[in-house]
Amino acid sequence: MIEQIEGGGFSKLKHVIKTLGYNKDVDIEFATVLAPLPDIRIKIDNMPVELDADDVVVCEHLRDHMREVTINGGEVVEMTVMSPLMAGDRVAVAMYADNQGYLVLDRI
Repeated sequence: MIEQIEGGGFSKLKHVIKTLGYNKDVDIEFATVLAPLPDIRIKIDNMPVELDADDVVVCEHLRDHMREVTINGGEVVEMTVMSPLMAGDRVAVAMYADNQGYLVLDRI
């Protein structure tokens, strides 16, 4: 049976949050790249340890990868897009699985 929630948008949202409770599955933190890919090392702000390539997952658009592109609406060619990450870059990192998993989302 579907429950009908009374009131405006804020009241409905408040009711849903109260019913489901607070859920903290992911934290977003900032970090500094200490070494670029493929042997990436990052230092998350306010964390005492450095993370290396075995500790983090890096989104595809930040890694070397192949893309098919069309040149001037004609020929389709395959090209390699090189990783833009360099030592000193700042990145956004999602921490998940009770801060046991780290996903580098993007440069900032």
